[in-house]
Amino acid sequence: MQTLNDLLEHKDDPIRKKMQLQMLKVDMTQTTNSKLQVVQKNLKTKMEMSTLQTELNEVYSALLYSFKGKAQKALAQRISESAKLIVKTEQDGETFINSFKTRNT
Repeated sequence: MQTLNDLLEHKDDPIRKKMQLQMLKVDMTQTTNSKLQVVQKNLKTKMEMSTLQTELNEVYSALLYSFKGKAQKALAQRISESAKLIVKTEQDGETFINSFKTRNT
């Protein structure tokens, strides 16, 4: 282990300073990346729509078979539009989550 005298003796050494700065950058990048992964994981679970989709599919199926003819076709069209919105929302959420990046310098 270095003593205080050793540290003070090399305090103005530019090579040592550069090395310490590089070590600090590496450590900060690793810490930031690990924290970012935690944030992304938490956001992903919050924005996940698979449980909602399952419920909606059950409701849509029940509704769809409750109607016949033109009403059933109109309902099927609206259900299709809703499904497209859900897919778009999931894609937007995924894009949002993946937009968080760390700067590697």
